Amino acid sequence: MKTILRWKARLRWRPLSFFLLGCAMLAPVALAQDSIFNIQTSPSPSRAGNTLNAVTAISAEDAWAVGYKNSNNLNEARTLILHWDGAAWNAISSPNPGRCKQGNYGNVLNAVSAISATDVWAVGFTFGCDAQLQPLAMHWNGQNWKVVMTPVLPFDNNALNGVQAWAPDNVYAVGYQTASNGATQTLVEHWDGTNWTIVDSPNKNNTGNILFATSGSSPSDMWAVGAATAPNVPIKTLILHFDGVTWKLVKSPNPIGSGDLSQNVLVAVQALSSKNAIAVGFILDSNNQRELTMIQHWNGTKWKVVSSPNVDERGGSFNTLKGVTVLSSTNLYAVGFFANAGTAGQQETLVEHFDGSAWTIVDSPTKGLAQQLNGVFGLAGTSEVWSVGAWARNGTDPEDGFLIIPRSLVLFSPIG
Repeated sequence: MKTILRWKARLRWRPLSFFLLGCAMLAPVALAQDSIFNIQTSPSPSRAGNTLNAVTAISAEDAWAVGYKNSNNLNEARTLILHWDGAAWNAISSPNPGRCKQGNYGNVLNAVSAISATDVWAVGFTFGCDAQLQPLAMHWNGQNWKVVMTPVLPFDNNALNGVQAWAPDNVYAVGYQTASNGATQTLVEHWDGTNWTIVDSPNKNNTGNILFATSGSSPSDMWAVGAATAPNVPIKTLILHFDGVTWKLVKSPNPIGSGDLSQNVLVAVQALSSKNAIAVGFILDSNNQRELTMIQHWNGTKWKVVSSPNVDERGGSFNTLKGVTVLSSTNLYAVGFFANAGTAGQQETLVEHFDGSAWTIVDSPTKGLAQQLNGVFGLAGTSEVWSVGAWARNGTDPEDGFLIIPRSLVLFSPIG
């Protein structure tokens, strides 16, 4: 697991102490409106830590959130699944195929997608005593969660990060796999109602390619987004499109073009139509020592960077977007977290809203000393919006950016 974690470390935010170099002051962005969100009570079954990575909903009385239980590392992690029944969030029993007597094991869920109340998929990764990551797919049949076997890959260190479920016999999951030469390549898998199979998917280079999320307006109009890394150059955005037959590379902008430690990363995507899609993530500007939000828009012809606000843009500041959801073409939400240059790395919730004209920051509630929002889902045709992540009384670990002994966090807005 060490090799893949080193590769992923370049994609993870830098410790805030790395940024505190006192660059020139830039004016912070003021909050655009009072908060429409509130914190819903959610269980945290493990004393060691609880983190939610993604959320989805079938109705206002039927929502799911997934992640993992553990502290600020992934060893001994166990799957975490919460369910909303319209009145309360409850922890639901879920399997953990990765086990080891010595304690070096992990089970993590990164994404969730629902077809109906009796047909829900969650994906992530698992590892046992050998510490080698392998894809993990789990299915809810209305009564319990069960592990569903995915294809055996020839080399170790592989994972699923995103999932889009269209029908009982049509589900796609994306992530990364390891090639024979040790390079990281895109991974796309498809569920046909009976089996998961690997689907051919292109790569931007022959060194490092990872997909973080997938979404589409239909099964013949899907997007997958992520990042591609190569030696001595900035990390670049990676976008694939599926037309129902073939996955193809699509050109995407990279706002930061210099600095071998700089990054252009897309973490989440949502499609409204074949001519309207949104992808979000971050840019890490190593020249000016800061991390800023990034939003890109597909207009049917090309992807283009659109203006997105940041709470603080000074050297040493940190702003990132981890999820996006669409209620309509004039009602979108993106979530993540930020840290001001002067707050010693303590992260706070970040919610941004698009009203059809511009993205603005929406005030969002906080809990404890530090918080992170990792996923968001808006229920189309309603006013229901959920965002999930974690909070910590003890704040953020300055070495790795993880929350210290995190607890589950759910924000809810009835005014979508």
